[in-house]
Amino acid sequence: MAIPKNGFVLIDYVIRVRDTNELVDTTLEEVAKRENRYDVEKVYEPLLVIVGENRVIRGLEEHIENFGEVGKELNVEIPPEKAYGSRDPSRVRIVNVRELVRNNIVPEVGKTVDLGGQIGVVKAVTGGRVLIDFNHPLAGKTLVCSYRIVKVVEDDVEKMRLLLHRRYRRIPVERFSISVNPSDGSATIELPREVYLDRDIQLVKALVAEEIYKYIGKYSTVVYVERYSRAPEPGGQAVERKQEEKPQQG
Repeated sequence: MAIPKNGFVLIDYVIRVRDTNELVDTTLEEVAKRENRYDVEKVYEPLLVIVGENRVIRGLEEHIENFGEVGKELNVEIPPEKAYGSRDPSRVRIVNVRELVRNNIVPEVGKTVDLGGQIGVVKAVTGGRVLIDFNHPLAGKTLVCSYRIVKVVEDDVEKMRLLLHRRYRRIPVERFSISVNPSDGSATIELPREVYLDRDIQLVKALVAEEIYKYIGKYSTVVYVERYSRAPEPGGQAVERKQEEKPQQG
């Protein structure tokens, strides 16, 4: 079964380094706990994959597109060129310790550092010189992924809820109230109050609207509703604010 471009699927997965069996990532809470890789900040649930969006490693996305089958346990071996790339020796650099100190970095072997926007791992400290590897930690490694497509999402409203939910993972997907009108190409989204004060809310609204235009394609207008209510008073009423997003012309 092939999943078409822009197809929405929910998957559970376990990704490991082939040569060491080290757990890289998983959506399954019990696996993370069993292998002492549990992250209290992470929400363990099936991941949304939109085929062609390139949000997941290429080897996995290509396998979903070409061989995806709902409910079946699937396995794929992913070479470095379709995962995190090959190791580049030129990205292993010797840095003067004084440069690190100027950036308030105390060099320690194994420590991850941010130097001018580049993320690296300290490999050695010798006198006044520090060896830092700026390759991705998984560069050059072949991965193995076991995954299962939990669901192929067809409903437009569910797709929109998932687009919002992946940015607000701790808010249950059903809390996003959405109605669509295919006849005039509009979608109305009522946001839960928990997100009203998010400093990135305006950016999220714009990005999700663009994703709706791009990946769902039937809608040219997205209206956001923020509803403010209080206990009824004589002559009082709820206050509602709407914001409309439309694709830019040109």
